[in-house]
Amino acid sequence: MGESNPAFQELCDFLNAHSIGTSYLTPRPRGSQLSEGSRDTLTNLLEESKAAAEVSTWLPYGNGCFAARRYEEAAWVYQEILEQQPDHLASRFNLGLTSMRLKQPGEAIAQFAQVLHRDPALAPAYYQRGNAYDDLGQPEQAIADYARAIELDPAFLQAFYNRGVVMAGIGRHQEAVAEFERVIELRPDLSNAYLNRGASLDELGRHQAAIEDYSKAVASNPDNVDAYFNRARTHYFLGSIEAAISDYTLVVERRPEDAEALNNRGLAFDALGEYRRALRDYDAVLALRPSFAETLNNRGAAYEALEDDAGAKENYLRAIETAPEFAAAYYNLACLYSRSDSLELCLEYLRRAVELEPPLAAEAVDDENLGWVLELDDLRRSSK
Repeated sequence: MGESNPAFQELCDFLNAHSIGTSYLTPRPRGSQLSEGSRDTLTNLLEESKAAAEVSTWLPYGNGCFAARRYEEAAWVYQEILEQQPDHLASRFNLGLTSMRLKQPGEAIAQFAQVLHRDPALAPAYYQRGNAYDDLGQPEQAIADYARAIELDPAFLQAFYNRGVVMAGIGRHQEAVAEFERVIELRPDLSNAYLNRGASLDELGRHQAAIEDYSKAVASNPDNVDAYFNRARTHYFLGSIEAAISDYTLVVERRPEDAEALNNRGLAFDALGEYRRALRDYDAVLALRPSFAETLNNRGAAYEALEDDAGAKENYLRAIETAPEFAAAYYNLACLYSRSDSLELCLEYLRRAVELEPPLAAEAVDDENLGWVLELDDLRRSSK
């Protein structure tokens, strides 16, 4: 794979043209992919360049393997380079990135630590080590590394963004909002920055501001399905049921197999008393996920609202069968049996519901169907 090899030069040109790099990797965000045509071109270039001549020229080949998601091969290339040149920082940095893709965050942290020992001013190494700490479930260390990356590069957008995501993940939503505000200052058209700021605003109880951010997210990217989903959920919480249905419909149009969106739209139809439409959504969910206990429970409630107690009972029992610790289904069965002669079954299901979720005991006392059953049970016990 010498530099005189035309395929090798084409590979280098490809890596530079796609912002992957021939030295330190500049990886595409996780989840993003080269187009199918670009992947085919890259695969051909790698095969044509594979006849390696000197290890010193392997780095671009390793980067090509990384871009093609051939991570084990990429790791082997970087390790071979480091065998001969232990201080080759680009190979060690790239090996750290590859270790993350191989789900080895501990190994990645070790590689980035060696890079930073030799080059303590390399902001991307702090950033990527922060990502590895996040993968390892150590958010405070991740935040510290993102902070160091930002100190070295005050316009490091990805470090601000990821620090915001990690802060939100550990409940530091006010700080997360500030991080995403900085991201938006640097990149006003970044849809997911509005999405994530909106999510933290929601957590802070600032729901109208959250809706505004979700709207900005879809204005920046009309295909940001998560923004429609979050906006729908917040509309529902605020009682704007029609708006919630509209947004969930936009989600389902773009992501037809989104069981959560279908289930939630069913709940919204239910809230409007449109039980038949709710049932259609619940049926669609269960065609996708037959063991979705929440939807089985919701479908049972819709049947019950339509006075089909047999259908309701069947769905509540299926919900319990698929999720034996799903308290809501036991509670709903107790309510159903409270209207029949099966008071013992009513009490049996209610006791199980309360065992699983103790606050349901107070709710049952105030329930028009269960309250009198509990009173009767108390009288019966006291008379013994």
